[in-house]
Amino acid sequence: MSSQVENQIRLARHEAGSLNMPRAQKFLAAWIANLTQLAHYQPYFIAATVACLAGGYGLLYRSRRRVCTDGQVCARPLSNRVVTGGLILATILVIGALALDVIAPLFL
Repeated sequence: MSSQVENQIRLARHEAGSLNMPRAQKFLAAWIANLTQLAHYQPYFIAATVACLAGGYGLLYRSRRRVCTDGQVCARPLSNRVVTGGLILATILVIGALALDVIAPLFL
């Protein structure tokens, strides 16, 4: 009987605490909770991401093999460095995000 009373007290404290939460935090928590419904589609998102990265690397490789004349965007080395750096950074972030699913349970 005391466990039911303790559960009701905990529930009342939780509801009181959630009432003190700002409206923006409530909205953000509800929005993030809705994103969990997309978990079933995670393999499709991963495949699309890998395809986009592969396409980016393919375009980068193809642009390096193409001869550029003066005045074109591909003739400027800065734009090529920015694109290469952005693609490498995106690849590192994607690998980190995918590795997080594997590594996170080790820390919990």
